Amino acid sequence: MALVVMFLFGSSYPIGKIGVNNISALVFVTLRVGIMAIVLLPFLRIETLKSKNFKYVIFFTIAMGFIVYPMIYLSLEYSVSTSGIIILMQCSIPTGVLMSAFFLKEKVSIQRWLMIGFVIVGVIIVGFDPLIIQEPLGMIFAIIGGLGYAFASLFSKYLEKENALNVNAWMAIITFPFIGILTLILEPDAINQIITIDQTTLIMAIYSGLVLSCVAQIGMFWLYRYYDVQKVLPLYSLFPIFGILLTIIILHEYLTDYIIIGSLIVISGNYILQKIK
Repeated sequence: MALVVMFLFGSSYPIGKIGVNNISALVFVTLRVGIMAIVLLPFLRIETLKSKNFKYVIFFTIAMGFIVYPMIYLSLEYSVSTSGIIILMQCSIPTGVLMSAFFLKEKVSIQRWLMIGFVIVGVIIVGFDPLIIQEPLGMIFAIIGGLGYAFASLFSKYLEKENALNVNAWMAIITFPFIGILTLILEPDAINQIITIDQTTLIMAIYSGLVLSCVAQIGMFWLYRYYDVQKVLPLYSLFPIFGILLTIIILHEYLTDYIIIGSLIVISGNYILQKIK
């Protein structure tokens, strides 16, 4: 399950890059969330409104729908290097481990603290890559997105006993109208972009809304149901490997020395972080 989820998450970046090359990031997010809302609507449970966990559904929605989704695509839109964005998003892993220690009282050993620092060093190295630093907005959006993902992972753990389809249905249905309105305000030609969308971009949006949101994201919930956050988050060191490989194959991007060195530090650090008790 982890391999499937991480492969799909890794594919989200080159797929997203193709999408935002043809339409704006906010329009792409709107399409993705809209498709997700339509597909998951039949799984929505109204009685969830009365659940004591509904507040965590709202928190998860804010983190994933209003932070992670927009930041991912804005970072891709404002950056030349897709591989660099993938690695910068890995700041979600050490942040998520720290949050699990603070909020969920999961134990963090001294060795894990050291590896968290090691991973952060790798992220900083990638941030100094010329392709990244020349587009600071892309770097900022990626880091914010990574932090948002750490929060989303935390709230996923609180929702581990809830039906994953129901939670994600609520997230999509709550997010869609707000993102849609924001897109119309900030992108005056949003409707025209949607009307004139080309076939390739539409396929990318459908893949993102259906496969990534309705398969990978729900698979992530399944993992959190059976494992601690500190156990699941380090597995995310697999998705940058898939993401970078797919970026090279699909987008034909090359890796700079900064990205290679930073990637080795981040990925190896997260792998070791997983092994340390």
